[in-house]
Amino acid sequence: MSNNDSGISRKGAMDSTQLIHSTGELDELENQVIAAAKRTVDALRKLLSEAEPLHAFSQMKFEPSGFHPTDDRSLNLIEQINQTFTYLASVHATRWLFQYHPDAAPFRLHLGTARGTDIESLDGSIAAETFASVDPANNRKLDKDIDKVGCTAAAHKYVFYICPRDRISDATILKRNAQVKIVSLGWK
Repeated sequence: MSNNDSGISRKGAMDSTQLIHSTGELDELENQVIAAAKRTVDALRKLLSEAEPLHAFSQMKFEPSGFHPTDDRSLNLIEQINQTFTYLASVHATRWLFQYHPDAAPFRLHLGTARGTDIESLDGSIAAETFASVDPANNRKLDKDIDKVGCTAAAHKYVFYICPRDRISDATILKRNAQVKIVSLGWK
């Protein structure tokens, strides 16, 4: 594995791990995600003004009409949307961890399809899964992530999620797995 200047290690096109030492590094990561979204919106404006409706939809669905949130490469728009909000969930969750567990830093973020929990502290005390969804119960995503993080040896286990309909919440514990705390990160 090699490191580039941004601190991201790459094993493959879809795997990346980033070591976060400060909230300033989170700001940089979030700014990369926002810049990719802006680039895509600019490209979509052009596409939507020039293409017939079904052609525009097919371009968005099947062609690389968007951009990867952190890499300088084209990406399918639907995949970009999914990755954008997954990355933002990891950024927001890590901010939360800096607030409530500052002594556990630095944190390793596993972005894309990297193996392991989505966030872990280097000292092993924290393990977390993150996701973004219209409904956290869809496809049993919340339950699956609770099970995954519940199997870790970390002292502090979390599942963080972004869902526009759910308000930001304090860490709550579900009865079925009292070791894993659930945090809704809400949405703007």
